[in-house]
Amino acid sequence: MTAKNKVLIGLVIAAFISRIVPHYPNFTAMGALAFVGASHSKNFLKIIALTFGVLMISDVIINNIIYPSETFILMYKGSIFTYVGFTLYALAGRFSKNGAKGIFALIIGSVGFFLLSNLGVFLSEFSLFPKTLSGLFATYAAGLPFYAPELISTALFSAIAYAAEIKLVRTAKA
Repeated sequence: MTAKNKVLIGLVIAAFISRIVPHYPNFTAMGALAFVGASHSKNFLKIIALTFGVLMISDVIINNIIYPSETFILMYKGSIFTYVGFTLYALAGRFSKNGAKGIFALIIGSVGFFLLSNLGVFLSEFSLFPKTLSGLFATYAAGLPFYAPELISTALFSAIAYAAEIKLVRTAKA
């Protein structure tokens, strides 16, 4: 098994666990799974399917076991915005390079995820704000406290993944 595959398996496990255990809001490895997975794999659709699979399985557990309701919930209304937001991370990862370009790509993916996922919140029936332009801006303002943990966790888990790959390659050569 290659170092890249080992890192990808580690990211899948980290993303899944970080979503279902109690955690600081938006501090998970999901963004790193999409970003690093797409930067490492030639098969973009495989990474999207893998990311969506982890999201869907963890959503089923979150929506039906951790926070159960009276009915089974496969996907919550508006989840498509979150799923497509992680696709933006994967697209950013796909076109990223090492160093400063990689960091810039990660930030672009993060901003795209923030804008899209909060648009989903604004359009949902649970929105606390009116369906006006000022309501949209208010939704984005209310979402700002959740942006930093999402960006930091994605950067942190991505850095850990890249460091783990380097370590695995060096260990294999020794």
